[in-house]
Amino acid sequence: MAAGGHRILDVVEINPYAPRPHAFTESALCLRDAIRRAGWDSEHRFNQRDAARPCIVMGAVPPRLDAVAAFDPATTVIFNFEQLGTGSYNDHSPFIDWLRRWPVVADYHSANIEWLARRGIDAVELPIVPSLGIAWRPDLAHEPVNDVVFFGTPNPRRERLVGELREAGLTVEWVVGAFGEELAPALKRARIVLNVHFYEAALFPIARFLQAIALGLPCVCEDSVFSRRTGAAKSGIVFAPYGELVDACRDVLADPASWPARVDAMRRWAGRIEFAGALETVSRRLQSAPSAAPGEERLTNDEIERLLLEDESALPPEGEHVQPFKLVERTPGKGRYGVWIVVLMLVFSFYTIWVSMVQR
Repeated sequence: MAAGGHRILDVVEINPYAPRPHAFTESALCLRDAIRRAGWDSEHRFNQRDAARPCIVMGAVPPRLDAVAAFDPATTVIFNFEQLGTGSYNDHSPFIDWLRRWPVVADYHSANIEWLARRGIDAVELPIVPSLGIAWRPDLAHEPVNDVVFFGTPNPRRERLVGELREAGLTVEWVVGAFGEELAPALKRARIVLNVHFYEAALFPIARFLQAIALGLPCVCEDSVFSRRTGAAKSGIVFAPYGELVDACRDVLADPASWPARVDAMRRWAGRIEFAGALETVSRRLQSAPSAAPGEERLTNDEIERLLLEDESALPPEGEHVQPFKLVERTPGKGRYGVWIVVLMLVFSFYTIWVSMVQR
């Protein structure tokens, strides 16, 4: 974890669309910034690690687990950002068995930590701290034309709530598939940011508010389960039950004079999140991690492509053809004794025919 007197922990984001931002980009950058603020050296990398530097991996989820198959467990921390115990992540999920193979696992929420502990995985809670460094698109002014922006995968409960907002006369922009810098224009077109949970577990989704806090937008969120280390009840974010979210949005929109105070409260809450101690715990765990493969060794896609290229380079250049091995030919009448053998066979055949005719 240290080199040349500097403590090092890179953040490796598994992102199949790099260099375009994806679902974990904002969290990865905020994590890198928090590590740097703690006095460590940290770089944000896509998909590949520097083998000489320890790293924490974000975004290794099915079906992209093979992306870290060659990473050394002794210098790798796996960061889980999924809501466990709901959806596809339960006791029978292969992903949970995969997590067990890594000596050091970190998680953003104490509820996940407790769920993993009951299944024999001793994870470390490492909070994601909002960073002003992800205030993208400073060239765009905040000129709101929509009351509410909501971003996330559609499902019935979200669709129903957005429909109710529109029926109440609010303008809503629903963004799907945009992250990081590509999401910033939609945020700058909105007055407030809204989150409606996808899963019933309702863990507070800090990742959904990182850029909003950086850009200074008021936020409304469905009632959530807070992590013990970070809390959020006094974060400046307005929380309400599912059935009262429409009213909560209308109340915030009706009081623009309160927006600066709400934004200031969110940023002060972010500044109070205790991160350095959690990072030290991760460091101690990593220092004692065994250098062994996390289960069965599998080749990464890059390694497979490299091997294929090596095999291809071993073949003859295009246009040059290797002559095939010549098989032994057996042609009657040819060869050192071929002619005499044919003569003897003919004599024997005529003699046999003559004897059979005489005996008649």
